[in-house]
Amino acid sequence: MKLPASFKLPRLAISLTLAVLAALVLIGINEPGYNQSSQALSRIDEYTRTRNAVNRLLQHVLDAETGSRGYLLTGDPRYLEPYNAAVAEISQNLEHLATIYPPGTADSATLAQLTRNVQRKLAEMDLSVRMRKQGNEDAWKFVLMTDVGKEHMDAIREQAGRLTQT
Repeated sequence: MKLPASFKLPRLAISLTLAVLAALVLIGINEPGYNQSSQALSRIDEYTRTRNAVNRLLQHVLDAETGSRGYLLTGDPRYLEPYNAAVAEISQNLEHLATIYPPGTADSATLAQLTRNVQRKLAEMDLSVRMRKQGNEDAWKFVLMTDVGKEHMDAIREQAGRLTQT
């Protein structure tokens, strides 16, 4: 049985309309998924940048400690180069972290504690280095042998870990 030509045209229009409607439905379904994926990637990128900033701070504190201990143990001023470079970077790291965790945010108190402990660790290292430069052997050895530096480093690691977890 052959259909009349007038019947074929409405059938074509219906098929085309259904195809356009199906395409619109697919776009409507895919667009929210795309937006959610984009937002998730942005959050992952932000998390990675934050984690890297905290890790850079930790690395610079460790570099400063390594340089200061090298100088204290050997008296060789070459060890002060990485120490001084790391100390200069630490303040920039802390300023950058302050922009990531501004006052009033949930983690700003942890960052404040971390900053205080980093400053205390830097003060302890600076005191030891100055005493070594002045030839005050007993004093810098006493500071080196106390657990104060270890306590500060443990606190720095713990607080940095909390920041990266959140």
